[in-house]
Amino acid sequence: MIRHINRKWYQISSKWNYFDKRMWHLAAIRIINALGFSIVLPFISIYLYSEKGVPMTIIGLLFLGAAIIRAVTQILGGGFSDKLGRRKIMLFASIGRAMSFVFLSVAIYFQFPIYWIAVFIILSYGFGAMFMPAADALISDIVHPEDRIEAYSFQRIGLNLGWAIGPAMGGYLASLSYYILFLISAFLFFIVAVIVYFLIQETNNESNRSKFGYRSILKLTKHHSFIFFGFLAFLIFSILTQMISTVAVYSIEVIKITKIQLGYLYSLNGLIIILFQFQGIRWMKKMTITRALSLGGMLAGISYILIAISYNFIMLMAAVVILTFGEIFFIPSGTTLTSNLAPESQKGSYLGVYGLFQGMGRSFGPFYGGILLDHYLRKPFILWGVIAVIGFVASVGLSQIRRFISSEINQNTDKKNRK
Repeated sequence: MIRHINRKWYQISSKWNYFDKRMWHLAAIRIINALGFSIVLPFISIYLYSEKGVPMTIIGLLFLGAAIIRAVTQILGGGFSDKLGRRKIMLFASIGRAMSFVFLSVAIYFQFPIYWIAVFIILSYGFGAMFMPAADALISDIVHPEDRIEAYSFQRIGLNLGWAIGPAMGGYLASLSYYILFLISAFLFFIVAVIVYFLIQETNNESNRSKFGYRSILKLTKHHSFIFFGFLAFLIFSILTQMISTVAVYSIEVIKITKIQLGYLYSLNGLIIILFQFQGIRWMKKMTITRALSLGGMLAGISYILIAISYNFIMLMAAVVILTFGEIFFIPSGTTLTSNLAPESQKGSYLGVYGLFQGMGRSFGPFYGGILLDHYLRKPFILWGVIAVIGFVASVGLSQIRRFISSEINQNTDKKNRK
């Protein structure tokens, strides 16, 4: 294990001078952002339910509303980064997110009514979502097209490092006080704002900026190959997010694993991404982007077939491994294809709309997963078969996108270099 980690560290250090330093600054920002949010996310529901007596149905509606706001603000963040510049939007979003958590801390300390807490939670989701497409667009600006999968993979590794550390820290801090928990998260988001202010230079110059408004979004929807891809991404994200809700309930109620074992499954997901994303980069460079996307969807579908036949913790671990490799192929490839499809002046808008498809998929997945769970909890082949079929259908569709885009957009480094 130590040797494997040392090898990964060598791979990162060898790329240090190759990429623009802002790429690494953004990777560090992803770690801090994920750390700040993952410290509190597992404990928001616990606080509302245990401390404030809010029914789980209301908590579920709160997070559904937050997810919808997150999806919409991704469009705004991406579009305004095209119009005003990446750096301004990232700075505005990070300060707004930090202030949302400051107000949350104050609201908890002074026992504000629950609706104020709900407002600040939703605002924190919105500002966090606004940051992402601007950051992704900046990566697209400073990285050559043939290196984008690798650059976005580094960002994803940073994200997972933050998620691997955060919940454990949050468990300790929550035992002290909830308001301290949110105040520390606010401090971390202020650190992000400082990094953006001092280390992130603007990439979207005045001459490259575009107008953003209803008409620009309407024009974007006429890019049929992108909208088709976005719909398929919506389907894939709707099944990837089943791990958070449907799989968790099924694993405890039917397979009878413990809550501690469930936590191990989530940790396994993050650990695999950290250890194997580099290998995934090498594999993806030997195939087209649409093939990597299709493979990711296929692996996700296969993982749910395995869950259907699982009867113990070991089999669930195997399913999580397969699902995680699906994520490794799909997620950086999806962001890369979106960047490649977007005109230079609209990268933020495209990434924002892609974020909308992603956010709505993550919101809709638990909804239909919950319906399936209520009706077919004891019929695993129907429950997981439906979810697996969604993955397989999306995988086939993703493989066909190559017919509608140029080979240059769809090719990765190795194939380009051989030309």
